[in-house]
Amino acid sequence: MIAEGQTFVRKRIYLDGCSFVRCRFEKCTIVYSGVLGMEIKEPEFIDCNWELQGAARETLNFLGAIYKGGARELVENTFRTICGEPPDTGTGTLN
Repeated sequence: MIAEGQTFVRKRIYLDGCSFVRCRFEKCTIVYSGVLGMEIKEPEFIDCNWELQGAARETLNFLGAIYKGGARELVENTFRTICGEPPDTGTGTLN
């Protein structure tokens, strides 16, 4: 699916394999599994629920496990980088 400038209301949206450009999502369930690439540019999310499945869920579980296992700084630096902030020096990030 390729969508540009569309509004989705109360829909179940699967991100894998899709492209959404300047789309608005209102009260949608957003599903991501990490199987196929996807593109989201300039989205607007309003009161949406998020669902991770498959590889995406496993990635989140992995991050939680290494965070609890002592790699707290690594996970926090990775999220800082995602947010466009510089990571703290010396602990690295996941690439």
